[in-house]
Amino acid sequence: MYTSLVYKTDRPWPNDRLKRAAIVGHVDANRARLWLRTGNPGRFVLLAYAADNDPDDSLFQSFRTVPYPDLGSLPDDVGRIPVDIENYDHDATTVVDIERLEPDTEYRYALWGLDGDIPRILLGQDQIYRFRTWPEGVAPLSFAFYSCHMPYTCSLFGNTNIEGMEIWDAMNEVMERHQVQDFRYLIAGGDQVYADGVDTLNIWKYLNSVMRREDNTLHPSRDEMLSYYRDIYRGYWGFPALRKVYSRFPTYMIWDDHELGDGWGSYRLNAQQPAEDELDRIFPRRDEKGLNRDDALELMARMRSAAEQVYREYQHSHNPETPPEELDYVIPYPGAATYVLDGRSQRDINRKSYRILGKAQFNRFAAWLEVVDPAQTPFVFVVSTVPVLHMSPVLVNADDSVLTEWSSLQDDLRDAWEHKLHDMERRALLKALFAAAARGVRIAILSGDVHVSAAFRMTDQATGATIFQLTSSALTYNKPRLLGWLLGNTVPDEGDSDDGYHFERLALYTQANFGLLRVDPQQGQAVYQLYGVQQVDHPDPGTPGRPVTHAIAKIELQF
Repeated sequence: MYTSLVYKTDRPWPNDRLKRAAIVGHVDANRARLWLRTGNPGRFVLLAYAADNDPDDSLFQSFRTVPYPDLGSLPDDVGRIPVDIENYDHDATTVVDIERLEPDTEYRYALWGLDGDIPRILLGQDQIYRFRTWPEGVAPLSFAFYSCHMPYTCSLFGNTNIEGMEIWDAMNEVMERHQVQDFRYLIAGGDQVYADGVDTLNIWKYLNSVMRREDNTLHPSRDEMLSYYRDIYRGYWGFPALRKVYSRFPTYMIWDDHELGDGWGSYRLNAQQPAEDELDRIFPRRDEKGLNRDDALELMARMRSAAEQVYREYQHSHNPETPPEELDYVIPYPGAATYVLDGRSQRDINRKSYRILGKAQFNRFAAWLEVVDPAQTPFVFVVSTVPVLHMSPVLVNADDSVLTEWSSLQDDLRDAWEHKLHDMERRALLKALFAAAARGVRIAILSGDVHVSAAFRMTDQATGATIFQLTSSALTYNKPRLLGWLLGNTVPDEGDSDDGYHFERLALYTQANFGLLRVDPQQGQAVYQLYGVQQVDHPDPGTPGRPVTHAIAKIELQF
């Protein structure tokens, strides 16, 4: 495979790429799903045990022994689950479900295997890997959410640099502090990687450089493209601070455009109207490479297919189980359920209706929401990677000629729920949400994508029902924030939306951030807390400072 990145050593990653790693995925009161990347095929054993069974950390300390003694010498209360990786078909990743766990209990885990010919602990020997199960029944909870992890910049001389990773340490400290009380999980709300980030790492730019026809065969192949996306994940997820978070806190994920390519699904593709066709924005070197329009569409389809496979391997596989053709899912926490919408795989502005979610997914969500009983589930959170309310419709629906100097934003604006292309679907979504709110369900929409954090209260003046739009973005995004400037300067503090709902902006923050929700379903209380990057310098100049982990803003969600 001529263009594969599997063995390519000159990719300019400034950090070590992920080799072996673990992610705590879906957890409930009695089960936990763990994602593992072993780094190579082989036979491994996952070890799991209740933390209370190792009060002095002696078992954890023993994990550093190399070679590691026979597993038969482990205490009887240490679970042993065989893990076999036969090949690289899924990039040496797998998912393991641990059953028959106790509620509200901390468990620790480690991975045993061979390092060459030496038996040793491969994961869990350098730091404690752990997770906590949910309590049984309705109980208070805290959970965090973020979006847009893009910690790279390019220097004037084309070097790839790292910026913004300190916020991962801050997020870890905040979650650790709340773990003592009621922290339950983290939601990664889209753009966990950037296939098209900085130019030095952009796989779409790489594709444009290597695409070709050779002996009447179109290159690169889908298999080669799999290596592109896997390389992106391993680079973006190679940071120790990120791996520490993922290995300790249940993390639910959903993709957005940058897991595929910028603005995916929001480009105009219309061969009959060349003035509107945007295919050459995706493939600017098509003519130079002697490829026709069908060639470009085929390459685009291959990239789409490869991106979804790798998304499933690295992200969706550790979410709650879904039917094979679906990527939306429910986090079924008692009393405070979250419905995670898939706003990307079905997105197509060239379709005639339901261009964001697709009709089937919209109907699934509407049917689920319609039967939510507020007595059993007083809170519902809805993850929509792109905010439902955030930008001025005047700007979103401006003619492209008005936005000539901001042409790179045109697909972003068509991505917005407020764009006129999505009027019918947006109104149907809001109608379903406000109908549930009128029945007493307390609803908040959680979003990312727009590189600005904000909080809006939306009210249906006919019924008095209220829902909230909460946005956390971006975590480590370092590109200039023109879109943030537009958002901050085009949306008034208060007014009426085009759909007739009254809105009030409660907060706006344009720097790196993440959000945290504290919810007490029994008391009917919820508080949104916003965190950014703050640091207190140590009085000793030679000692590093510490992140300040107090909230920038606290907003009580009054429904």
